Amino acid sequence: MPWLTAREERVWRLFAAVLFLLPEEVEAQLQRDAGLTQFGYGVLSRLSEAPARAMRMTDLASMAHGSQSRLSHQVASLERRGWVRRERAAEDGRGSVAVLTDAGYAKVAAIAPGHVAAVRSAVFDALSPRQLDELEGICTALLQSKIREELGDGPASSRQALAGGHRGHLEDDADSSGACPHDEDIRASVETQAGEDLSAGLARISDARSAVDFTELQLIDRARAQGQTWEQIAAALGMPDRRQAQTRFRRLRERWPEYVPMSAASR
Repeated sequence: MPWLTAREERVWRLFAAVLFLLPEEVEAQLQRDAGLTQFGYGVLSRLSEAPARAMRMTDLASMAHGSQSRLSHQVASLERRGWVRRERAAEDGRGSVAVLTDAGYAKVAAIAPGHVAAVRSAVFDALSPRQLDELEGICTALLQSKIREELGDGPASSRQALAGGHRGHLEDDADSSGACPHDEDIRASVETQAGEDLSAGLARISDARSAVDFTELQLIDRARAQGQTWEQIAAALGMPDRRQAQTRFRRLRERWPEYVPMSAASR
């Protein structure tokens, strides 16, 4: 594999700076005004645009560019703030639907103007109409292989393409192999910025705890699927007996009712 040319290296470093600095600038406004990450705002925004302000969790994960596990952590946080609630899907009773509450809609309406101003300042004010066209073409080219991959990986109803007028799914759903909590979630939970609202900091700590709990749910399920006994799982968790391990798993299942165990022994 050849090394990058001098020009490629220069462009890559510029692009990497854009990926790091611009999202940080935009998210700083969301943190300051609402104690939200960009992902959290994206979830609220997409629900506000959906019919009846509701969307299946699987579809919402796709539209918000996140895995189902990450979305579940985020929705749990938004539920605690009273901005979202989860309901069983009315059509078939399977899976969950996220619903934007009136308080959540009011929150989106309140913070959207500031968010738009931050995005415009960070990106569009610096570009001419021609450069905007060029940026659109560049983004489409860079994402094209991912769009094709997603179109060929599942039913069209859950894999909506950018070309079809919708924002595509850009991050694979977390499998049940026990993925660790998203690095961004952990960083946002343990690092507080100067002048940050205390309630926002506490909410992010709660998000991190939720992420760890969901990962524990996945790992216990995986252990059962691999044939480990409840006694072995209890020992791994530092619990004295199988009953405590089973109770812990049952309580985790109750927190995430939409989670489908990979092991029949866990159901």
